[in-house]
Amino acid sequence: MSPATLLDGVPLVESPFFDDLVRQLPPDWARIATDLHRQGYAVFDFPDKHIIEKMDGIVRDFPARYGWGAWEEGKSVSTRIQDAWQTDQRVRDIAANPAVLDILSAIYGRRAFPFQTLNFPVGTQQAGHADYVHFNSIPDRFMCGVWLAFEDIDDDNGPLFYYPGSHRWPTYQNEHLGISHRRINDQFPEYHRYVDLWERMAQKQGLKRETFKARKGQALIWAANLVHGGSVQNDPYRTRWSQVTHYFFEDCAYTTPLANDTYNGKVLYRDIVDIRTGKPVANVVSGEQVGWALRRATKPDLDPSRKDAAATLPRYDATESRFASHPEIPEGFDPAFYLDAHPDLVAAGVDPYQHYVLFGKTEGRRFRAE
Repeated sequence: MSPATLLDGVPLVESPFFDDLVRQLPPDWARIATDLHRQGYAVFDFPDKHIIEKMDGIVRDFPARYGWGAWEEGKSVSTRIQDAWQTDQRVRDIAANPAVLDILSAIYGRRAFPFQTLNFPVGTQQAGHADYVHFNSIPDRFMCGVWLAFEDIDDDNGPLFYYPGSHRWPTYQNEHLGISHRRINDQFPEYHRYVDLWERMAQKQGLKRETFKARKGQALIWAANLVHGGSVQNDPYRTRWSQVTHYFFEDCAYTTPLANDTYNGKVLYRDIVDIRTGKPVANVVSGEQVGWALRRATKPDLDPSRKDAAATLPRYDATESRFASHPEIPEGFDPAFYLDAHPDLVAAGVDPYQHYVLFGKTEGRRFRAE
C-alpha cells in the first residue's frame, strides 16, 4: 500500500510521508510544496499573463464600493468586500485560476476549489490568527488561502505577517479550551483566548514573526493552521490593494470550528458554494455524504421532509433576537440582506444578529447593501 493510500485523509503537504510523495511532483510544484510543508507558506508569481490588467481594473473600479466612512473615522481598522466574485468577473477569474487550482490540487492530493474571496484596498492590521477556527474541513487541514498583491508592499503600508512553522501546531478547538455548547450559544466572547494562545505559543517556541514584502503580482499560499495577520499600517495615507481567496478541497465536509461543540452533538456544517460553478458542494466524510439525520441532529431547525428545506428556517427581526441591540451590531445592519447575501447561514438556521456578533464581524461578512 502506497504512503498516499495509507493516509488519504491527510494533505500531502502535511503528511509524514511528504519526502516520498513530493518526488512525484514537477520541480516548480515540488518547490512550492516543500516551502508550504516546512514553513507553512510559499511564494510564487501569479500564473496569469493578464493579471496586471485585471488587478489594475479592480483598483480603478472598486473604490466606491467600500465603506470608507468608518475607516476614515477610525471606527474600523480596515475595509473589505467579501465575495465580489459574485458580481465581478475579474475577481472570479483570479479565484478560479486554473493553474493555481492545479498546483493546489497536486500538493494537497485532492481537487481544490475556491469558496470565498476578500478584496482589500488597505491593510487589515488584523491580529495573528489561524483560519482553521473560522473554516476547516473533515478530514482536518484541507483548506488554504492565497493572498495576491495588487501593488508593491513594504513596511509602511501594512504587510502580511506570519509565524513560520506555526502550521505544525495542533488545531486546538473549543473542547481544548473548555468552551461548551451553552457558552457558544450564549455568546462567543472567547475568541480572544485563541489569539492569546497563538501568541503565547509563538513566544514559547521562539518563533519569529516575518513579513511578506510582496511585489505587485506576487502571491502567497498559506496553510490552514499558519498563524498570520496584518502589520500596523505606518503610513495611513497608503493603500494596500490585495485579494484573498480561500480554498477547500473536494470529498470533505466543511465546518466552522468556532461554532462547534462536537462531543455534545453540535457541528455547524457549512453550505459551501464552488466559485467556479456557483453550485453548492456536498459535505462528505470518508466517501459518504453527511446525511439529513446527522444534520438534523446538529441543526434541529432543518426540516428534511421539505425539498426547499432552507425555506422552512425562521427569518428574524429586531423583536425576535436578543442580539439585535448588542453594541457590536453596526448601524444599518440589515438582517434580511445578511441572510440573502450568505446562503450558508440560511441553511444553518442561524439568527443573523447573533451570527454577526460571534463570527460575521471577524469574518468581514457584508451586512447591508452597499
